[in-house]
Amino acid sequence: MKVEKIDLAWAAASMLIVGISFRRRMLIQGLLLIYALMAILFIYHIFAVKRRLSGSIAVYGTIVEYHRSNVPGKKGFYPVVKYETETGREMTSVYTVEDREMRYEIGDEKMICYDPDNPMFFYFSDRTDDLVKDYYRFIMFGGVIAGILLMYLLIK
Repeated sequence: MKVEKIDLAWAAASMLIVGISFRRRMLIQGLLLIYALMAILFIYHIFAVKRRLSGSIAVYGTIVEYHRSNVPGKKGFYPVVKYETETGREMTSVYTVEDREMRYEIGDEKMICYDPDNPMFFYFSDRTDDLVKDYYRFIMFGGVIAGILLMYLLIK
């Protein structure tokens, strides 16, 4: 995933918040503020992904092979899809989201959507949530931790 300026600003802001809140002995409040900013940033990313998907073009693609994850001890698969753009350009691209299983057979034709500005980027039309599910997970799990910290502050 591409690192954007907003991500760098987020990293700098969170380090600054931790430093200031630690110095003022308000670290829990600082962590809650970081979570709130993180949730806002992830919501921004979700909307950015959805905006990018809204301009995509649907075509059929053929699964030609799988790339395997090169992380030791991790069994992950990335389908490689061959498709033709509306301008007639033939593309072969690797799906950016890892699967724990080979979901499709080699030779299967599946409906995909590609970005006309960057035809190498595609997603399976029936799996749009793959591109944003991690953001939702981080928001939910972070929310649980933030809730626990908030309860601690209120009880204290």
